[in-house]
Amino acid sequence: MLKPFSHLLVAVLFLPFFFSACEKNKYSGKLPVNPDSTVEAKELLSYIYNISGKATLTGQHTVLGRMSLVTDSIYKLTGKYPGLWGGDFGFADSTHDIDNIKYRPLLVNEIKKQHARGSLITMTYHQANPVIGEPCQFEGGVVSKLSDEQWDSLTTPGTDLYEAWRTQMDLLAEHLKQLQDEKIPILFRPYHEMNGGWFWWGKRTGEEGFVKLWKQLYHYYVDVHKLNNLIWVWAPDKPSHGLKEYYPGPDYVDIIGCDIYPSKDTLVVFRKEWYDQIVELAGDIPVALSEGSILPDSSVLEEQPRWAWFMGWGNMIFQNPPERIKSFYDSERTISAEE
Repeated sequence: MLKPFSHLLVAVLFLPFFFSACEKNKYSGKLPVNPDSTVEAKELLSYIYNISGKATLTGQHTVLGRMSLVTDSIYKLTGKYPGLWGGDFGFADSTHDIDNIKYRPLLVNEIKKQHARGSLITMTYHQANPVIGEPCQFEGGVVSKLSDEQWDSLTTPGTDLYEAWRTQMDLLAEHLKQLQDEKIPILFRPYHEMNGGWFWWGKRTGEEGFVKLWKQLYHYYVDVHKLNNLIWVWAPDKPSHGLKEYYPGPDYVDIIGCDIYPSKDTLVVFRKEWYDQIVELAGDIPVALSEGSILPDSSVLEEQPRWAWFMGWGNMIFQNPPERIKSFYDSERTISAEE
């Protein structure tokens, strides 16, 4: 027979496991990779798990300098706002005004407005090459290269290039903290299309390559800035560019996205083999069509049911005929802000 003290000891040792199990049962799917995630972030990820395989959020990216223009146009056409509003932090000056960093002070209020309307929020960052700094042009600034020596410096704390990177990320963190104070969770999609060779963070394989940069940002934002309202979305370009060598692993990724645009050699946009590769890599982690132009029709969503959202890219959404846009927003398989 256990003595009273032994009963107390067993209870004390068991309580952490009990409360951990209760918390996991409270939310569908897995908890976020950040163990200190806010309640709102946990609820957001749980919601994505809930709809996975059942429905797809309508989504729309908007450029920094035109934050309401496309979503308002979609509403006029369909009578609905996107279920997912996408924004960017910008990188340019007035010579490329749609991504002009002068509009950053407007970003938090725009997100608050879209969130209050019912849209979930996702954020992308076309970060200027830290060697060049901002403001910069897209070509030659975001689309640019780093030498191997510069890459090593960028991912080594204490170097001048690391400090330049850190200064850029501090600016973004200020806005994300304001959103955390407002209890707004963010589907955070940094360094997308890393398996392509265009962005300065791309085509770096191995643990010392892109994966090191991703983990560097994760730990800087979670451990230093205490940004706990982020759901971490890793979003490569279509799998034709390779995947696994750029994947940080399930300890650093909450959701896997995939950016898919029409290929030049075929009319088929959403190839089943690409979907299968993404799903295989993800396991039970949710997946999403994180960027694109051509809307998936009902046959695609039925054959590839695990896409949790589709995010149209800016004005490219209007490459689709009005009837197709209306059909997508009216589909029983899609969810808009009002729903």
